[in-house]
Amino acid sequence: MASMKHVHLFRRYLSIVFTLFQRLISCFFDFPILIKIADSFLSLYFLVFCDLRPVTVDLDDGETTVHFWISGHRRISRQNLVMLHGYGGNSKWQFVHQVSDLSKSFNLFIPDLVFFGKSYSKNRDRSVEIQARSVVGGLKKLGCVEGGGGISIYSISYGGFVAYKMAEIWPAMVEKLVIVSSGVGFTQQQKTAELKKHGGDCSKILVPKTPMDLRLLIKISMNTGLTFVDWVPDFVLSQFIAVMYEKNRQELLELAKNLLEREEEPELPVISQKTLIVWGDKDKVFPLEHAYRLQRHLQSSRLEIIKETGHAVNIEAPTTLNNFITSFVLSA
Repeated sequence: MASMKHVHLFRRYLSIVFTLFQRLISCFFDFPILIKIADSFLSLYFLVFCDLRPVTVDLDDGETTVHFWISGHRRISRQNLVMLHGYGGNSKWQFVHQVSDLSKSFNLFIPDLVFFGKSYSKNRDRSVEIQARSVVGGLKKLGCVEGGGGISIYSISYGGFVAYKMAEIWPAMVEKLVIVSSGVGFTQQQKTAELKKHGGDCSKILVPKTPMDLRLLIKISMNTGLTFVDWVPDFVLSQFIAVMYEKNRQELLELAKNLLEREEEPELPVISQKTLIVWGDKDKVFPLEHAYRLQRHLQSSRLEIIKETGHAVNIEAPTTLNNFITSFVLSA
């Protein structure tokens, strides 16, 4: 009897252990702990190795909060460089391969655009212009644009639309502009044609909901470099989606819809700033032909093409891109 009692007791304890283990594993997989840890390490990297500091500013409109990473020790001798990200996560994840080098040459101001990362607004406007005004409002709060000038902007993809609008509205503030892989000036017909190539659903392309959607976004954006994504477990990709997209999913979809479905102006305004255009020759999002068209539109521009590189130049060729940005912005 005693032995049977011990057996039942052992089974009971074993059942409790298995239940606790199962719940622990379930929590580990359901809660985005892996991406949260990775995001924390990225913050530590920005702080320790890149001398960047997180700052959150409330704008005067009483509706908008913009989160920045800025140089911890700004130097008067260095030029101010604003870095504007695209879709695909927050500014940390998109610029992690670039900030270390660029922080050695510039005073950096790196905002999360509204509804990305820690930036948010109660404003119902989803236009590119409201993004531009939010960035400029934040820069003014940080004292970056005191005196009415002195900034250069490096922008990629969606950030390029925002940067172009900033250069258009505040020409005295923006001295130089770097546009990388951005469909500025795309007509409605061109947008529709490009979307059809990838299934036509912007929600699946720009705001992924499933691991399959995220894999599609990566494959469209990359030419080489992230082929291992097929081997990444679904639960890891699901955690990335949960951290980067779920909180403001509806707002991100509305931003994408505004960008892709709104009618462009009859003719793209010509900005006066010196502009560097950088493109990957294998870009599947905005084909290379558009880079040539944008260069012809802007007389004060030059085009650099990076071979065997896709849309995400910042990830596939960060060193080459950094060299282009540094030499262009610091040139007389």
